[in-house]
Amino acid sequence: MKITQEQLDFLDRFSCERLSEHLKHKEILNNFYNSRGETIVNYFKNKAWSEDNKGDIAYYLIKSPIGDVVMFFSLKCGSLFNPFNEDEINEKFKKNKQKLLNFLAKKKKSEKKVNFKTLKRKYKLGKQTKKYYEKVSLLKLEKEKEVNKKIIRVENTYPSVELVHFCVNDSAKEYWKKNSNCNHTLGEVMFWKFIVPIIFKIQSLIGCQYLFLFAADMSEDNNLINYYNVALKFEQPEHIGTNKPKYDFCCRFMCQEINTLKTNQEEYFENFNPNDDDVLI
Repeated sequence: MKITQEQLDFLDRFSCERLSEHLKHKEILNNFYNSRGETIVNYFKNKAWSEDNKGDIAYYLIKSPIGDVVMFFSLKCGSLFNPFNEDEINEKFKKNKQKLLNFLAKKKKSEKKVNFKTLKRKYKLGKQTKKYYEKVSLLKLEKEKEVNKKIIRVENTYPSVELVHFCVNDSAKEYWKKNSNCNHTLGEVMFWKFIVPIIFKIQSLIGCQYLFLFAADMSEDNNLINYYNVALKFEQPEHIGTNKPKYDFCCRFMCQEINTLKTNQEEYFENFNPNDDDVLI
């Protein structure tokens, strides 16, 4: 069932503000606590104000109707890509070139009459060899022209936004349980209510295709990863890569397309409440 007007009215009483927007937010940092995310909270308390002020990372506070901070999250620009395997390209060029040479030598030696199949095979091998030769040549030229030796070359890039931190204040969970009148967790609802619209706003200003994160899940049953997948619709595609900083080592990369995010948000609020005939476990 669709989210009710009463539930919408309750959610509309929450607010989302940039951390450095008000000096009073500095005092609020010390009252934030999360038993499962102490490392993130400590980073938040020691680094967030400075990073948000400089614009390196954008931190946001979500406040309850009574003015308490129920959670914080942060966003920054990023980039995803399709890997470019130089060794594979060079190897394929060598193999295709050798296949073509072997084929031509064999046909010349046999002195058979040229037929359609022979021409077709020759054309196919020639086309494949040319394709990889062009890639190898382009790569060689690129390396000669680019003076920066620390450039990492990739096949394609995808402009993206990273959800860097995503943390709920433990003290807000009881308030949510008593007042929300819904079966969803606080972080889940705030994600779809406040974070997603900011991503849409970003996309309206600059080209942006993906939202991604690094899930700090050390559990054996992948609780957090499953939560991000089921509740927030993040996935773990194998064809897309990213740069992983030391801060996120041992975390799992997850992402979703922003255009898909729009459909997911609509479906989330359209199916916010269980139907009368749903069996609740």
